[in-house]
This record gives sequence, structure tokens and C-alpha cells, in this order.
Amino acid sequence: MTDVALERDLAVQGRVILALAQRALRVQLRRAQFLLPSFLLPLLLLAVVASGTSAAQQLPGFPSTGSYVGFVVSGTIMQGTLLAGLMAGIAIAGDIEGGFFDRLLSAPVHRSSIVLGRVLGTAAIGVAQAVLFLAVAFAIGADFTGGAVGILLTILLAALSASAAAGLGAALALRTGSLSLMQNLFPFVFVLLFTAPAFFPRALLSPVLEKISVVNPLSYVVEGMRAALFDLPALGSVPGGFAAGIGSVVLTSSIAVWAMRSRAET
Repeated sequence: MTDVALERDLAVQGRVILALAQRALRVQLRRAQFLLPSFLLPLLLLAVVASGTSAAQQLPGFPSTGSYVGFVVSGTIMQGTLLAGLMAGIAIAGDIEGGFFDRLLSAPVHRSSIVLGRVLGTAAIGVAQAVLFLAVAFAIGADFTGGAVGILLTILLAALSASAAAGLGAALALRTGSLSLMQNLFPFVFVLLFTAPAFFPRALLSPVLEKISVVNPLSYVVEGMRAALFDLPALGSVPGGFAAGIGSVVLTSSIAVWAMRSRAET
């Protein structure tokens, strides 16, 4: 079978995507610097936010969700998935500087398969993050009235969020090819996080942040998580969250594929 035929064989490319996803997970598991920040930092922020700002529940207009930790855990999941996406970008930049990426480009592998392998691996990390953060939140007092269905929907939204973040991280890494630049993008994660209603309802954000949150797709994903966890449509739209998540995955992955083709051509 020719190289072109291999690239067009969906079964072959499916195995390539799975193999690259497995490699991405192995690399993250072997290198703590690629994995621990996306798990430990959100948990630390959850502890700080939940203990220091729980009085926010007394504000007029704050939705009733039981414990405050139950409300903010969606923001914790969002932070974790954004960090996982950044770590994916850092790993790709490392592959570029280390030469592994050049070997991938010379193999009979479709360009989109390389991106999708990284996206799939990061989605698996997003699932693990959601399970862990929800378990911790439940252990310290959260009561998810949405039940098992709500938890499952939240985990799926977390996987979409991680996938979109991985696509964005991949696009930036492929465009710049700089490991040091990718490592300096941590503040960008918090800009995305705090311009979405991650820790407060949108109605209680400052007027500027409220306007920005309208165009931030993460707003709809995090609100969809809350609506699913508590089975309260007033907290957000679950279908809207999935629409924003899927749209973000398609957009960021497409940009990453374009960035890869530009790098291959040069």
C-alpha cells in the first residue's frame, strides 16, 4: 500500500490516532511536570476559593446549590482542562525541539491524525480530572442533585473542554515551535478562566467581565456543567454547553491542523 493510500485508510489512521494518544498519556505519566500542575493547582485553588469565599452564597441573586464547593467545582474542572491543554502544547513544543515531530511528519500519517492523537490523549486526562475533582468536592460536602446522569454529562463536557484546550495548545506550539514560549503561557490560562463565570454566576461578575463572558465559549461549557450537576436549567444550558464545547474542539483542532501544514511546508 502506498503512503498516500495509507493516509487515506480510515482504519489505519484510527490506529495511528489511538497510538499517538497512548504515547501522549505515557509521556505525561512519566514526566510529573506535564501532569501534576493540571491536577494539583486546581485542587489548591478549589481549597482556597471554597474556604475563603463561601460567604458569596449570601449575595443577592446567588443560586442555591447547597455548599459553595458544589458550585465552584465546575470552575475547578475548567481550570484543570485548560492546564491539561497547555501541557499538551508544551509537550508538542518539546517534540518539535527534540526532533520527534520531524519523524512524525516524514511518516505516512495524515496531518490531522497527529493533532487528533494529542487531542484524544488530553480528553482522557480531562475525564480523569473531572472524576477526581468531583469526588473531592463530594467528599467535602457537595451534593450533586443531578445524580449519575448529571455527573456523566459533566465528565463528557470536561472531555470536550480538555480537547478544545489541547487543540489550542497544539496550534500555538506548532505555530511558534518554542518550548520556552509555551511555558510562559500560564497567565493566559487564568485570563480565559476568570473571563468565564467559573467561580461566580455571570450576573454577579463586574460589567466588563460579564460582557466578555458572553463571547467566551468556556462560559457556556462551565454553566452547562453546573446545570447538569444540579439539574437546574437556571444555572445554564446543557445543550448549549455541548454546542460550545464541540464547536471549540472543531475550531481549535482545525487551526492546529492548519498550523501543522504551514510548519510542514516551511
